[in-house]
Amino acid sequence: MAKKSTAKVNKSQSIRDYLAKKKNARPAEIVEALGKQGIVVSAQFVSTIKTGLKRGKGKPSRGAGGKRKAGGRSGRKQASAGHVTVAQLLQVRTLAERMGGVSQLRAALDALEQLGLS
Repeated sequence: MAKKSTAKVNKSQSIRDYLAKKKNARPAEIVEALGKQGIVVSAQFVSTIKTGLKRGKGKPSRGAGGKRKAGGRSGRKQASAGHVTVAQLLQVRTLAERMGGVSQLRAALDALEQLGLS
């Protein structure tokens, strides 16, 4: 039995080739042009390939199954720099109550800062 010739087209490469000819082509234009060649792609897929080309060979994305950075907290939202969450405020209030008030907590924080531990 003879094998059928199944030459598969690399859709990503087809998009890159089209973009090499027309750098400012919009995704819808690329979808239409490749459709005329019998290559079916979505505008979202074209946008993904275009974004990958813009990113270049810089820092690769972590991708699925990638490792987390050391020291990261899993499952917890971290506050942005300068922003405090309600949960953090409640924890500070509880700590202040356990230490005998806000003035005691401030004194402890000042001591930490002088020791260089903050």
